[in-house]
Amino acid sequence: MLVLQIPQIGQLALVSLPKPEVRPGALLVRVAASGICGTDPHILHGLYPANLPLVPGHEFAGVVEAVGDGVDGFTAGDHVAVDPNILCGTCSFCRRGKSHLCKNLVALGVNIPGGFAEFCSVPVAQAYQLPRDFPLAHAALAEPVGCCLRGVDLAGIVSGDRVVIFGAGPMGAIILQLALIQGASEVIVIDPQPGRRKRAEALGASWTIDPARESGAAAIRSRHPDGAEVVFDCSGNVEAVKVAMAIVMRGGTVMLYGVCHKDHDLVVNPFWINDAEITIRGSYNNPNTMSRALDLLISGRLNADAVATHRYPLNEGLEAFKATGSDECLKVLIEP
Repeated sequence: MLVLQIPQIGQLALVSLPKPEVRPGALLVRVAASGICGTDPHILHGLYPANLPLVPGHEFAGVVEAVGDGVDGFTAGDHVAVDPNILCGTCSFCRRGKSHLCKNLVALGVNIPGGFAEFCSVPVAQAYQLPRDFPLAHAALAEPVGCCLRGVDLAGIVSGDRVVIFGAGPMGAIILQLALIQGASEVIVIDPQPGRRKRAEALGASWTIDPARESGAAAIRSRHPDGAEVVFDCSGNVEAVKVAMAIVMRGGTVMLYGVCHKDHDLVVNPFWINDAEITIRGSYNNPNTMSRALDLLISGRLNADAVATHRYPLNEGLEAFKATGSDECLKVLIEP
């Protein structure tokens, strides 16, 4: 079968590998669509730990090709979305209800072969059955939507809150929609790329700011002197995080959703955190949110087509990686 593989750091190649066997307790899934996450280029360039050589791709959906021994509830032809995060269930974090922080977590597309392939072996516990008329390209968004749901849950948005989002890429575009569903009175988006700002406005952003032309902090404080109740950083840029700290309202929350470089530090005044009762939070993974993510996508409450803007066949996977992150693209899907 044809796969897109990272044989070693800095290399990405189309290669042929044997089709996976049908394993006990697992499904053999013919991959229909697999999204390129920001983590995938990080793996490629050695900025995120992974087991190489690797077939990446952890945001995917497809059709069950075959069912392994001991599997009930699935048959060949079923449509499924895949949760890539395989938990041990026995470590101290799993047993304390924090399974997304599992010490022994193994992820499809990070530690074992993932969805940038014609076929993938998927443990049955990771598969979510779908209506057959639901587009599989939309189902491939379930994992990123689930991660965004986790961030929005932790941020504690309530109806009437003012929300600011740094970064209008795929995750920023999803969080924008979720914030509006939560009842945000205003969502302000800051991004240097004009195409992404335009898409954010089409999705309901109240207004957008180009940080290359004006200070985000000054622009927001000029309209809203008290700042915003909730500020998300979806950019992974530590300079953006500094601005986020400057615009959060007293009693508000800064959600560090984007992944900053592990060697970048941030200086924060602890007196200010205490005096202004600021909450600074991180959000990791998608614990118990896949079903909710799929329900939102299937209901049409989220505009999936506005997020999954570009699609490439597997044999153009190298071009798909090059397009990721450009102004004209949000989520890029590879469709074997």
